[in-house]
Amino acid sequence: MKSVEIILAPYHGGVREDRVGAGPIRLMEMGLADDLKRVGVETSLSDLGHIPECDGEVGRAFEVKRRVAHAVSEAVRTGRFPLVLSGNCNVEVGTYAGLGSPDVPLIWFDGHTDFYTPEDIEHGYFDSMGAATLTGQCWRRFAMTVPGFSPLEPHRLLYCGSRNLEGGLLHRLSAAAVSMVQGGRHRPQSFADALNSLLPIDTDAVLIHLDMDCIDTSEGMANEYAETGGLSGNDLLACLDRILARCNVLGLTVA
Repeated sequence: MKSVEIILAPYHGGVREDRVGAGPIRLMEMGLADDLKRVGVETSLSDLGHIPECDGEVGRAFEVKRRVAHAVSEAVRTGRFPLVLSGNCNVEVGTYAGLGSPDVPLIWFDGHTDFYTPEDIEHGYFDSMGAATLTGQCWRRFAMTVPGFSPLEPHRLLYCGSRNLEGGLLHRLSAAAVSMVQGGRHRPQSFADALNSLLPIDTDAVLIHLDMDCIDTSEGMANEYAETGGLSGNDLLACLDRILARCNVLGLTVA
């Protein structure tokens, strides 16, 4: 990797730098671009700009996806690796679409699954629907407004670190043939070994989605949704090493 396009998407509910939306800005303030340059990686930066307030949460959130898709597509066209820094996980729809919707395994590190639909929940938290939208479980008409999007086959989705999941959700994931290395009380002795055993043997390309609340709270609170029972920092690095040893990573979203 010699050239990286950092795509800044600091939004939550389509509102810039609100709550977890401040995370991408914080990563840049901490010197992410400088750290990459120090190890010989050329970087450039794309910022999505202002999202109109008048479009409502759903409208704004899908506009974020559309702009991310365009930025990712342009990065790939110019030979740059797309590194998307996002406030929340919904933006993965845009990352995936911008890569041309490759139906390859998506390894989703997260304390949660984001596999809910509007019919499954009462609280209406839109960001809990990101993976469900990506796999065509909900918001299908909106999703098709994202340039280049077609749904990811659910059996290509592989979670790592999700925990404290209710029975109904687990049933839905199982029915959709989604794979999972659970955290919490089901955590394996080695996340890396468990993840490696689930990677398809015939794959040579993957996408990675990294929600920082996959990390255990003993190492820091990534956000207000973080829970105990997650990966350690070393666990995460070991998982990434296993992935990179076997696969070409097409893109990375950090949420």
